[in-house]
Amino acid sequence: MAHYTACPVRNLLPISVLLAAIAPSFSHGGDKVGPEGCKACHPSAYEAWLATPHARSRESLPERSRNEARCLSCHSPDADDGLAGVSCESCHGGGRLYAAPYVMRDAELSRALGLVDPGEKTCLGCHTESTPSLVKFEYERKVALIRHGKEPPPPPAAPPRKAEPRKPEPPKQGR
Repeated sequence: MAHYTACPVRNLLPISVLLAAIAPSFSHGGDKVGPEGCKACHPSAYEAWLATPHARSRESLPERSRNEARCLSCHSPDADDGLAGVSCESCHGGGRLYAAPYVMRDAELSRALGLVDPGEKTCLGCHTESTPSLVKFEYERKVALIRHGKEPPPPPAAPPRKAEPRKPEPPKQGR
């Protein structure tokens, strides 16, 4: 009889990394789950994001600039995916591969499948010396304004309940 042995996630990690490396070349849009998808597991991060200028960055542009590619590359980088503003995945990477709760519970696997821990370099992709702004971008001061995502990880799925054994029926009396 064949025997099945569960394979630990670590054995799948090299394959996951390879798939994550290849996947972007095949994806043309559609790799995003959108802020509402993130909200399901990260409600406080979603609420924090709504309160930031990132959530309304496209609307902050003058009307005449709202469809200019040079402006949208920062003010709405995921516009091709139907997302306005700077959404979760603009900084954390497209979540289609890592958004499943069982993946998010495994930090190593979620990062292998595309979750990005954004840092100063991520922000400097848009917040540059040539960016029109009234004040110079200071990472430490600005990152404090968007800090979010401190919810505990989602709980593991509950194991299936076993059915209680049925009590045997008493023997029927013959007539």
